[in-house]
Amino acid sequence: MKNLGLALIFVVGFCLPCYSQLTLTPGQVWEYTFDSLPRTGSVPAFGNNPGGTLQFTVNSSTFQSGDQLGYQMFENSTVEASICSGLMSSAPPFDASCTSDFSWQDRQGAIRLTMLSGSVTIDSITLKAVVAGPSLSSYDVYSTTFTPVPEPGTLTLLLVGAVVAVCGAARRYMQSM
Repeated sequence: MKNLGLALIFVVGFCLPCYSQLTLTPGQVWEYTFDSLPRTGSVPAFGNNPGGTLQFTVNSSTFQSGDQLGYQMFENSTVEASICSGLMSSAPPFDASCTSDFSWQDRQGAIRLTMLSGSVTIDSITLKAVVAGPSLSSYDVYSTTFTPVPEPGTLTLLLVGAVVAVCGAARRYMQSM
């Protein structure tokens, strides 16, 4: 039984990196809600407007002709009407963005990616809010860039399936001895 436990730890540890990046298949929806963004700098007030921006990059080797990826920004949550939306249906370029003036001023919001057809892997997502600050000559910039991961429920189901398969194989092996 000790060997079975070590085998399970090895399999779970080995499987985690396999599912560390978000891949969307037809009909899948990925949502992300944030309630704060870290301050990352400032921009001149002249030539810039306060607002929110969603930018993302898909892995160039995964985007194929006919793929369609919808993207949306929301002021607070995905139950509201979107404040910006778009459809990525051709590439290159392998990145897309959505900007909405005067949005995300409280540094919170939500985004949604919807795979309409095909399958893509998302390399990175950048969320940015340009917010009026104490200076009249500049705006504060709050942003974060990250590699999205599958929803926890998806990962849990994949790991449970792997563990069940390993347990079944180990049980059959032990019975054959």
